[in-house]
Amino acid sequence: MTNFHWLVAAVIVGLSALRVDTALPTASSSALSASSASSAPAATSSTTTVSLCQSYPSTGICAAYVNYTVAVGAIPFSVLESNLTNLVLLRKAVGTSNPVCVDNFYRYACSFVYPKCGAATSAGQVVYPACKSTCNDVISTCTTTLTQLQQQAQLPNCSTAIAPTILMPLQDDGYCNYIAPKVASTPVVNVAGSNSSSSISSTGGLDLGSLPAGFVLSSCPSPFVKDPLAQQGTNNTASSDYCRFGCCIPCPAQNLFYKKGWLEYGFLATNILRAISAATSGILLVSYFILPEKRRHPSILILLTSLAIFLFSAVVFFAIGNPKRIQCANDYLPSDQSNNLLCTIQGAWLIFSSFATAMWICALILNLHIHTVWNSSFLVNRYIFIHIFCWGIPAGVTAAALVFHSIKYEFASLCLVSVEWIFDLFFYPLAIIVLPSFLIHMATFFHIARISVKEGMETETSQSRSFNSQSVAPPRISHRRHVITAVRIQWRALLMAIISVATVVFYWIFYFTQVTKLTTLRSNPQLTLTWIACMMSANGSQDTCHATIEPYLPPYPVMIAAESAVSLIGLWLFVIFAKRSIWVEWADWWCEVRQSIKSRSKKSEDQFLAL
Repeated sequence: MTNFHWLVAAVIVGLSALRVDTALPTASSSALSASSASSAPAATSSTTTVSLCQSYPSTGICAAYVNYTVAVGAIPFSVLESNLTNLVLLRKAVGTSNPVCVDNFYRYACSFVYPKCGAATSAGQVVYPACKSTCNDVISTCTTTLTQLQQQAQLPNCSTAIAPTILMPLQDDGYCNYIAPKVASTPVVNVAGSNSSSSISSTGGLDLGSLPAGFVLSSCPSPFVKDPLAQQGTNNTASSDYCRFGCCIPCPAQNLFYKKGWLEYGFLATNILRAISAATSGILLVSYFILPEKRRHPSILILLTSLAIFLFSAVVFFAIGNPKRIQCANDYLPSDQSNNLLCTIQGAWLIFSSFATAMWICALILNLHIHTVWNSSFLVNRYIFIHIFCWGIPAGVTAAALVFHSIKYEFASLCLVSVEWIFDLFFYPLAIIVLPSFLIHMATFFHIARISVKEGMETETSQSRSFNSQSVAPPRISHRRHVITAVRIQWRALLMAIISVATVVFYWIFYFTQVTKLTTLRSNPQLTLTWIACMMSANGSQDTCHATIEPYLPPYPVMIAAESAVSLIGLWLFVIFAKRSIWVEWADWWCEVRQSIKSRSKKSEDQFLAL
């Protein structure tokens, strides 16, 4: 590390001589044609009276780039070489981190200081000056690197540069001394810990993986923000997950990992869906709470399920308008229990409402099974125990999440349980509720299907003859008739249970198969460094660099589909249970209220007259 910092210091001290378009002494006027020195740039090679065309020494600094006869005029080789020694320092300092920049600077400096001698004609010696395109390559590939070294002033001026040995400006391609690149402009960066490699453009950015620990960049290009705790030569950082070399990924980092605007607009859409679900489930909740016919078994199960789903959907109002207030503790750090109280409250609300929704849907499924399969009303008088289980278990899980300080913002737009605890504290307990409910529901479904098949095979006539042949008192309603009647009455609850279970299973599978990729991304810093290097390159952008990290992110369409599925649960509840009879009952209720008001008013008038 010490040697590296010495090299960087040497570059910073000596880079002033690297700008070869101004630092070298000029040739004497006797060695050059006066017309060449004073004329405007021409789109042809120059013809001068230079007679000092020499072979370049094999031990020179530019030996790997100069394989032609050079025009040096009256300037000695030793003087020209002494002004190129800082190229060696540049190679040692950033040759590993940005080899393309070093290669381009060599190509430009060598062709600029050593013009190429062409054919000798009767008019004089043909000489080819350096190319404008090579100078522009230096600008495009070295700007970020030299800026990070606080030496951007040493970049060449491609419009005013004059070759010191022939006093000529840069020329266009085809009429200049073009030296081909020695380093590929788009090297393949092998990603540690994977069997594949990602091809990223390194034009203009640092290969951060080659920088030593404790190195701090002097400035952070957009969109990165400065690490407030970073100090040169130390490992101090505000966040080891989101900060590297003095620069931090802005929070929320997920928004930058995907293409520009994808997550912002995608999660805005799912938040709107969840807000609509909150409104519609709220309407149903109020309806079942106020209308007298809805406050008895089994409708009261729908009322309580509506309450749980309303709480689950209403959590979105924490994020509507400004999701960063719950996602981020500051410019770069994601929220958790230790740094954002609002995230803690919202996360606890979401955990509680998620389990409450699962428990009350489980109660709905269990009641449907008992009533349909066993023709029993077991749950009618046991609502005290149902409340204890359906509200107590969610409260217990939420308390455990708070005790273990596991609430954290990880992805999407809301805080939930951190990836490290998500299975132990959220999905495994949820599975204990959902999987038995699913099995019970499947048993109910197959029982209904079996009875329906038998109902179709046997006619009511045979049942009637069987009844008439027996001189017994009134018949019992057959079990098959009971099942068909129960399905006709409770098909809405049956459909809601199917949709709810399918939604939970889909989201669970998504989390199991996709969101765990975030753990891989976090545990392998090289993956993030590859993306940062791309973003810091001259032509790097959020859209172009997405490909370097895409294999380690949840697929965007699947993620939005999973979020949409859970966001629609309240809307499904409204569509299924907001039947015509509810609006009729609302009309009747309103008529009764108006009549009651009129009656009380009339009674008051009568009492006044009696006085």
